Amino acid sequence: MRVSVTSKRLKLIGSLVFAVLIAAILVRVLCVSGDLLAWLCAALGLAAGWGTGVLLAPYQSEQQRFREYAKLASVFISGYLVGKLDRVFELWLDPSYGPLILRSTFAVRIMVGITSYLLAAITTYVGRKYVSFGPGAEQPPSANPAA
Repeated sequence: MRVSVTSKRLKLIGSLVFAVLIAAILVRVLCVSGDLLAWLCAALGLAAGWGTGVLLAPYQSEQQRFREYAKLASVFISGYLVGKLDRVFELWLDPSYGPLILRSTFAVRIMVGITSYLLAAITTYVGRKYVSFGPGAEQPPSANPAA
C-alpha cells in the first residue's frame, strides 16, 4: 500500500514538525528563565495567536460574522490603541529609569510573547485550513481511478 504525498500532506507534516520544534524551544526557554511573567506572556501570546488564526481561516458559516468583528477591531486598533502606542514606547525607552527594552528579562518576555503568538496563529490557521473536513477546507484533488 503506497501513501501518496500531496501538497496538503507536505504542508501538514512540515507545519507539525516546525510547531513541535518551536514549542520545545519555547518551553525550554521558559523553564530555564523561571520567570512567571514570561509564562504569562507566553499564555497571552498563545491566546492572541489562536484568535488570530481563527480569524484568518474562518469556516464558511463564520465568514460574515468575522467580517463584522474585523470592522470593529480595526476601528478600535486604529483609534484607541494607536493613540496609546507612543506612551508604551516612551515607557520602554525612559532615560530616567534606563531603557527597559535593553534588559534581558524584558527581551525574553517580549520574544516569548511574540513567538507564542506566531506559533499559535500559524498552527491554528494550518489546522483550520488543511485538517478541517468542513466546507471551505482545502480538499486534496480527487484521485482518478482510470489513470
